[in-house]
Amino acid sequence: MNHESEWRIQVKYSKSTRAKLEVKPWGVLITLPEGVREDEITRIVERYRAWIEKKYSELLEVIERSKNIELLERSKAEFKRLLKKIVEQVAREVLGVNPCRIVVRKMKTRWASCSFKGTITVNSLAIYLPEHLIAYIVYHEICHLIEPRHNGAFLECLRKRYPNYRELEKELLAYEIKLGLHSESTYKE
Repeated sequence: MNHESEWRIQVKYSKSTRAKLEVKPWGVLITLPEGVREDEITRIVERYRAWIEKKYSELLEVIERSKNIELLERSKAEFKRLLKKIVEQVAREVLGVNPCRIVVRKMKTRWASCSFKGTITVNSLAIYLPEHLIAYIVYHEICHLIEPRHNGAFLECLRKRYPNYRELEKELLAYEIKLGLHSESTYKE
């Protein structure tokens, strides 16, 4: 399916050393290192055209899926108890011990983060998620205690429990759209 006529290309420059592609509902945002020539944009779009088309179609599908999501209702106390139980269980499973501290607060662009000291900060909007997605978020963050970057070692940790992690990421994206976590949805490369 060719969506090229439906999306536009926006370019911005940064001090980053790598080009970055983000697929948005309106098109593609390309972030380039400073000093990259304009003619490189066409080559990047051509090189990643199939990936862009695939991610654009997936994004439209997730936007549709988000319209049918029913948000869960639970109290803050219920949420914190559930989160504590999940963190304890996952930390023991992955690390053998539970060195984690839990913080819940509003976050603008992510579901959770993990400090190198083991503090897991969870977005307060996760209160509306089903338990299996909360468990996935916690597992994801605890894998970061083993490997801070999203590289092969990190994915190996993630796949041990969640070989279907890509589908769970799509499900989380649908909740992000429903809850307005991002001002607009994104797929990144």
